[in-house]
Amino acid sequence: MLKPLSRSSHVACAAVLLLSAVPAMAQTAQTMSQTTGPVTTQVTNLAVAGAPVRVIPADAPMARLELARPTAADPLQARLDGKAHGVAPGLRIFSTDTLLMNPNTVAGKKLDVRYKLDLYGQLLTAWVLTDAEVKAWKAAH
Repeated sequence: MLKPLSRSSHVACAAVLLLSAVPAMAQTAQTMSQTTGPVTTQVTNLAVAGAPVRVIPADAPMARLELARPTAADPLQARLDGKAHGVAPGLRIFSTDTLLMNPNTVAGKKLDVRYKLDLYGQLLTAWVLTDAEVKAWKAAH
């Protein structure tokens, strides 16, 4: 025999429904702000129902990223347009599909990225760009 749902179950179901609608609402709000005035963030991928929205801060500069392979003597180091930077302990590298990439699998590759540094000048977050995003960035700047 089925039991009726408790009050906490109703609340949990409502929370799940609301959270599943957030990406679509964010895309709608972003589209509205793009048509009405200046935007502080840039959405680079269209929202698909349930898919995360890719948001890159407007103040994130673009550079060519190369991560040096770590050794026993040297920690992981990042080069942004040839300038050496340390790597923050919480480094996040987002792929073009908004998936987190392991820094060790990216080491040795040269990638066009937009990035943010932490307060100590260490690489904290990087977003890998597609060729179309690179062209759009260069045209705008």
